[in-house]
This record gives sequence, structure tokens and C-alpha cells, in this order.
Amino acid sequence: MEGNLKIDISETNRGKEQIIIDRKFKYNFSKLKKDNTKIYRCIEYKTLNKCKSFIILNDNKEVLNYDSSHNHPGNEINASKSLIKHKIKDEIKKSLIPSDIKSKRIFDKISQEIGYICPEYKTIKSQITRYKNKQLFPNIKTFDEVPNIINDKKNKLCYKEVKDHNILNTYYKAISNLCFINIEYIPDIFNKIKNTCMRYKSTCSQFLNFLDYFEKTFLNIYNIKYWNYYNNIDHITNNASESYNSYLKNLNLFVKKPSFYKLIYTIQFEESKSYYDYHMRIKGIWRKKSRISERVDDINILVEYYKNMEAELKNIGCSKNDIIENWFNCLIRLNNEIINFNKTK
Repeated sequence: MEGNLKIDISETNRGKEQIIIDRKFKYNFSKLKKDNTKIYRCIEYKTLNKCKSFIILNDNKEVLNYDSSHNHPGNEINASKSLIKHKIKDEIKKSLIPSDIKSKRIFDKISQEIGYICPEYKTIKSQITRYKNKQLFPNIKTFDEVPNIINDKKNKLCYKEVKDHNILNTYYKAISNLCFINIEYIPDIFNKIKNTCMRYKSTCSQFLNFLDYFEKTFLNIYNIKYWNYYNNIDHITNNASESYNSYLKNLNLFVKKPSFYKLIYTIQFEESKSYYDYHMRIKGIWRKKSRISERVDDINILVEYYKNMEAELKNIGCSKNDIIENWFNCLIRLNNEIINFNKTK
């Protein structure tokens, strides 16, 4: 009987592995044994049914033991629904650009395979839409999110492909620095990078895929102003209120709920600090660790230099291409100045 079992791999709503037997019965992972075999129990095990059916599989998903003593009927609709959701999610997960996935098209293809027991698409549409949205980036509102989000995606896709190629590796790093340069010239500079990389398409297909992804996500889906800090590099957060709340939290003032008088005293004490320090905080600029402060200053100085160069180029009547080249040079030089805020904070 075990040799005739039809086994499908699916997952729970929480992303845990699930086994479906004969497209009727679902089993959730229960235990990993010392010999690396896995025990899966019927999903009705923890319900009022207390179903005792289980299945044991090895690493190759071969059946070692199967107890089919269910005390409830199989649910083909529910099992097929889980299987379809898993296959659609798997396609979304593999996609470089999740928003391009046509869920209904995949559903129709799987429906033909499963047949009459396939549920209607509307019964899973909302769950698939939520999952697809999770694969996209959240709204980008703070400076420190941007370089790390981009770098994570790059590293997953194409680091090994570009690490030994000087030109590609330079552009690979430069993409993360776009958040520092003049927003007006970002699309042109991006196209310059992409067109240059096209010359090496035989050796950097994954990097070109990443550039397609970056263009669609950060230049089209998201408004560039949300992730560009050309005029605002000093600000770790977007507003002074958020910064001040974080500052008070770091004083350990709110480890326990303070009394009214302690709260007033602390706030008054903070206000009594130097005039300069106070007004810097009003602007949302806080004392940082010296390492961060120094690196931010380096970036500021470099960007300010090219900002002045842009003004000079305009004064002497240079073309837009000259200004684009100016900011492109800034982008490349930033490769030596860019910092990872999450690692240095």
C-alpha cells in the first residue's frame, strides 16, 4: 500500500512543511528523529478527532512507515486548496519580480492537472495577494533601510558573478549609492550603468536581472524621493519627533513607567542642555557613535563637492550629459565612502 501512495509536498499557512497523501489527507511536521527521519501527524491530531494517523519519511521523502488509521473522512477540496496555494507561492518565491507573476494563470494550469476537485480561484485569491505583497519591499521611509535592502537582494542574486570583474563589481557597488546623489539624474545614470553592463551580458546575466528588478521596483514602483537622501544625509530618521522618542528610550527612562514628576524632571533636564545641542536635536540630528559620524561627514563632504561642481558646470554652460557624468563620478567615488548603518550602529 505504501508503494501506491501519492505524496505531495505543501506548506502550512505559516510556511511550515506539510505532506499531502492521496490529495485527501494533510500531515504537519511533528518530530525529527535521531536518524534524521521525520514524523508527520495528521492535521486532525490536535483537534477533537484526535486522529492517530502518521507517516515517517526519510530525507528523500521515501515512506518508511505509514499508519493510515484515520477516524475521519478525507477532504479533497481542502487538500487541493493547500497544494495549489503552495505551488503558486513557490512560483512567486522564485520570481525576480513577484509583481509580474500572474497568479490566475498559474492557478488555471494547476487546475487542469488536479481536475474536478480543484477549488475556485476566489477562495485563495486574497491569501495569494497578501503573500505576493510580502515579497515586495515595505514602504521605504528611513535612510538606513535602503542600502541594506538593495545589498541583500544583490548578494542573493549576483555577488559571485561580479566579484572578479573590475567594471561589473564597481557598478555592483555603485547601485547602492544612488540614494546619495542628485535625484534629477538618477534615471540617466542608471541607464548608463545598465547599457555598459549589457556589453558583458554573456557573463553577468544575473546582474542584468537584478538591474531589471531595481528599475521596476525602485525607479517605477516606489517614488525615488522616499529613498533618496541627497539633501538630507544627516538625518537618521525622517522627523524630529521620532528621533526624540528614540533618544528618551535610550536613556532607559521608560524601562518602567515613570512617575509624572520624574518624566517632567527628565524632560526639563534635557532642555537645559546647551543651546547648540538642543537646536541640533530639534532638527532631528543626534549625537552618533564617532565611527558613524565620521563616515557620514565623509559622504557629506564628497556629495557637497560634486554639488558645487554641478553648479559650476551649469554656470559655464555645460550640457546635461556633462552634469550626468559629474554625478556618475560621484557615485563611483562613493564606493569608498558608503557605510552600512545596521553594522555600525
